[in-house]
Amino acid sequence: MSRPILSAAGVALLALASVACSTTAPANWPPARGADAAAEAEIDAAEAEAAEQDGASADGEVTPGGEAAQPASNSAQRSKPSTLQKHAESAAEGLIVGTVIGGQIAGPYGALAGATLFGLYGLVTGDVPFDTGRPARGPAGPAAGGADGALEREIDDELDRQDALESEIEDELRRQEELLAAISRQEDINESIKHEQDERSEGEFANDPLSSPAPPYERKDIPDSLYEKAMVKEGRQERVVKTLDADRDGHPEIELVFDAKSGDLIRRSEDTDYDGQLDAHNTYEDGQIAQRAEDTNGDGKPDRWTRYENNRGTSVEVDRNFDGKRDGTYTYTDGSLRTEEHDTNGDGRVDRRVQYRDRRRAVELEDSTGDGEMDVWIYYDATGIPTRIEKDTNADGNPDVWEHYEGDDPGGMVLVRKDQDLNADGDIDVKSHYRKGKLARKEVLNPSALN
Repeated sequence: MSRPILSAAGVALLALASVACSTTAPANWPPARGADAAAEAEIDAAEAEAAEQDGASADGEVTPGGEAAQPASNSAQRSKPSTLQKHAESAAEGLIVGTVIGGQIAGPYGALAGATLFGLYGLVTGDVPFDTGRPARGPAGPAAGGADGALEREIDDELDRQDALESEIEDELRRQEELLAAISRQEDINESIKHEQDERSEGEFANDPLSSPAPPYERKDIPDSLYEKAMVKEGRQERVVKTLDADRDGHPEIELVFDAKSGDLIRRSEDTDYDGQLDAHNTYEDGQIAQRAEDTNGDGKPDRWTRYENNRGTSVEVDRNFDGKRDGTYTYTDGSLRTEEHDTNGDGRVDRRVQYRDRRRAVELEDSTGDGEMDVWIYYDATGIPTRIEKDTNADGNPDVWEHYEGDDPGGMVLVRKDQDLNADGDIDVKSHYRKGKLARKEVLNPSALN
């Protein structure tokens, strides 16, 4: 439906322009081909006559002879198109411009509206919209410099606003590209984290608490161009510090410190939970990790220290109550846990020790009195069940009570016999037998020890 309407409007405006053009020309215009020579001669005569009348003006000003100057001839009058003809031509061109612009913006209906608006604008003003490359079609004067000039300035202002809007759109597109690049980098980091977790979960004895800790996973595939570099001094030594702030929050996720001369890696710090704080710090010797300090509770202070030799953990110290004091130590030999030592009362002395043999708990020692000396020994069988407990009740450093247990559940062992050395001579003086945990019979092997 829109195309017939558009055609009708276009035909109407074009017809109007044609009528306007035809009304300005004489009936015998254009001249016949045979009259071309006569017309040219008439034009030459008119120009010669105009040259003689050098005082005449175009608007009928009085000449020195006292007569008003008249147009040279009909041919000279036809050499300049009239104002109405110029307006008609502008209307025709405005129709075409409006059709093209309106069609690009809003399709057929836009073409119709643009053709009508721009055609009427050209017919009224004598100008073609957006045609700033040539002077106005209308005659110069107050009218041309008034409404027409204001309209042109308004159009120029609108074009400037469109240019500014295009510039803003280009800036926003650049910001969007930067955001997409940041999202892509974050996805790469997330993928690396997942890869790190998989690496740790698939490591040797990864789920075995008796195995020595493996070195922490470190990303080796990060391009060096992503790091920001700075030169700093530590005492008299120069260091190269590289930082990686992947999410651009002002808090780096990785910080690397190198010796400026040798290029060897000295320290590596990481933000393992991405809370903006570097909570894991590795130190290196001869290119291999030597120690790792970790802040596991986010208070800004390390509470777990791991030492390594030949890329294998040899000891781990922990601060369980986060008071700044190390209260637990695990030592490893040949990749397996060898001993545990704990300070359970916070006096700075070990009061519980566990010894392992062939990757199983063998003996557990305790200081039950808090005097710094172990006075209880708990022995385990190959299945991890406590079968015997020895106690030093007189603080001479030697056991004088032996308790024997039976059962299959480590938490439900039953006492079956207790031996006692009452005079601290190393010999058993009394044997007590139990049934279902209750005393059933007692044997006195040295009656004199009872006194």
